[in-house]
Amino acid sequence: MVRPPKTVAEAGLAALAALSLFLSTVEYMIPKPLPFIRLGLANAPLLIALRLPPYSFFLLVFVKILGQALISGTLFSYIFLLSLSGTALSATAMYLLRRAVPEKYMSLAGISVTGALVSNLTQIALARVFFLGPGALYIMPPFLAMGIISGAALGLFCRNFTASSRWYNCDPAETGLPAQAAPTRAAAKPKKRPLLDTAKTPPAPLFAAGLLLSALMLSVEAPQARFVLFVVFLLAAFVTGKAGNIFFTFIFFTMIVLFNALLPYGRVICRIGVFSLTEGALLQGIGKAATVEGLVMLSRVTVSPRLRLPGRAGGLFAEAFTLLNSLLEKKKSIHAKSFISDIDRILCEIAPRRRSA
Repeated sequence: MVRPPKTVAEAGLAALAALSLFLSTVEYMIPKPLPFIRLGLANAPLLIALRLPPYSFFLLVFVKILGQALISGTLFSYIFLLSLSGTALSATAMYLLRRAVPEKYMSLAGISVTGALVSNLTQIALARVFFLGPGALYIMPPFLAMGIISGAALGLFCRNFTASSRWYNCDPAETGLPAQAAPTRAAAKPKKRPLLDTAKTPPAPLFAAGLLLSALMLSVEAPQARFVLFVVFLLAAFVTGKAGNIFFTFIFFTMIVLFNALLPYGRVICRIGVFSLTEGALLQGIGKAATVEGLVMLSRVTVSPRLRLPGRAGGLFAEAFTLLNSLLEKKKSIHAKSFISDIDRILCEIAPRRRSA
């Protein structure tokens, strides 16, 4: 029996995509002051897949970006634009760097830090343009510092995973694990039924409605009108059970308004010490906050993970979500102290590698 090469060329693209979506789900549940701030957990499969051929690697990047938007409910929002730009540019930088610099001169940790900095700088630049204004510069130092730390940690994690993973390195026959294990289903707690259940609504019409309503939001210029639309979309998300954590929505809304208020213009409403709150800055902040959060709520209501795409990308997308469900069913068997070995064991069970002929 010939041992397969220790690369991810035959490792299972759908499994890597599912792992990326699983880590996106974990990161989505971590509270954060700004929704586009991420630890970058979902980039781990991209680091593992740097040896893939270009088409396969960037297909994985595409599924990661789109799947992450469906999970977080941000497809029609500026947050998706930030994620798309940051991930695409950082993935390209990491892929080119891996091709240009031999492994002995740059480790996965160095490549990961580079990708994190490219992503963070891209997102800060876009956040400055779309909703934070010049106040975005205030978050640059801690944002970049967090990128360096999380990027280094992620690179070390991927190095340890690729070195010790049986799924990554071995054929199923060599691991002693079954080729395919049926997922175990734990008894699920009954969920509270929303006032309006969209689970059986065809995803395509919902998606089309979301496109039209997002175009309406972006075509309206008056901040007051955008705020009204935000309230409508928030109510729609609430009655469909997709509003998420209202507290963090309020915090992010407030932070956008405050960042824009740092550069006052227009009629002075009040003064607090040396700070002047002006009508123009306040209305601009409310308009931007209503746009960002309104589009997020609209995405949560109108974009469903059941939406299917054509072609190879669509097939990979569907298979990745199928494997993601299996990962989520087994999440209780994943522990912090044995995270790598637990993930490795589950991947061997739900998506065993096949030997090449």
